[in-house]
Amino acid sequence: MPPVGILVVDKPAGMSSRQAAEQAGVLVGARKSGHAGTLDPLATGVLVVCVGRATLLTRFLAGGMKDYSVTAELGLITDTYDTEGRVTGRRDTGGIALDDVKREAAGFVGDIEQVPPPYSAVKLGGKPLYRYARAGAPVEPRPRRIFVEEMKVTGFEAGSAGARFALSVTCGPGTYVRSLVHDMGARLGCGACVSGLRRTRSGVFRLEDSHTLEELRSEETGPVRALLTMESATAFMPTVGVSGDACTAVSQGKPLLKEWVARGGGCECPDDLFRVLDEQGRLLALYGAPRAGDPEEFFGRAVRVIRPNTLKAEDDEAA
Repeated sequence: MPPVGILVVDKPAGMSSRQAAEQAGVLVGARKSGHAGTLDPLATGVLVVCVGRATLLTRFLAGGMKDYSVTAELGLITDTYDTEGRVTGRRDTGGIALDDVKREAAGFVGDIEQVPPPYSAVKLGGKPLYRYARAGAPVEPRPRRIFVEEMKVTGFEAGSAGARFALSVTCGPGTYVRSLVHDMGARLGCGACVSGLRRTRSGVFRLEDSHTLEELRSEETGPVRALLTMESATAFMPTVGVSGDACTAVSQGKPLLKEWVARGGGCECPDDLFRVLDEQGRLLALYGAPRAGDPEEFFGRAVRVIRPNTLKAEDDEAA
């Protein structure tokens, strides 16, 4: 049967996230694959790739905090906010000191408004921003609320013809590091753009647990051995167990009842997403809190059914 699971890939530079996910999927022999969270072609590091039926989990595994190691050029402004774009300006950086960079970095910590870069997949009027940018059509995307937990300057090299700095960034989903650097440069009055970007963590998935595409091709690692099950990849979620007829009801996406949870065991009613497992510990579905006005006996509502009861038994066993 086609493989099902999650690969934590160390994406190489010069490749889109979609290309990396497709290559990883081919290596494990999957019919379909998708990635949870996007990395720019310039960027490297943790890319969570879901293959087979696990693609149902992609948007749920894309959340969580992200860690990045960043290098940036001061005095250089480009249309993509990184060194791969068209240069639109150069500024003198002779008056910029380390304390200036640290001060501006500290100003981005917390809940802030961020305008996404013009070359990004954020949609406006149903089209991604990069399409407008490529067509030369000026647009004004709306600022988005993001959260930056830490933005620490880890290196600085001064120079009048150009200065460089390095950052470690911990931020929430939806944050564009390119925009952080671009906006830092604007505040410093000289401009800045990203020259290197490496994601070292995406949610619970870390760089030390990742595999390069070359490693997945090797006999020693083996792509199938590197596959995480859907159950292990979602182990960080609050969990409810069900048994008997409740398994069938959950596999049909029916509301989860408190009596089923009391019988099967699990977490107290969470406010956010939680997973539902059967007696064998298999992931059946993802559920959320009941809606306002739901009957008192409701414990949760289905968000995504992972193992519908229409699956053949052998498919379930293969997964």
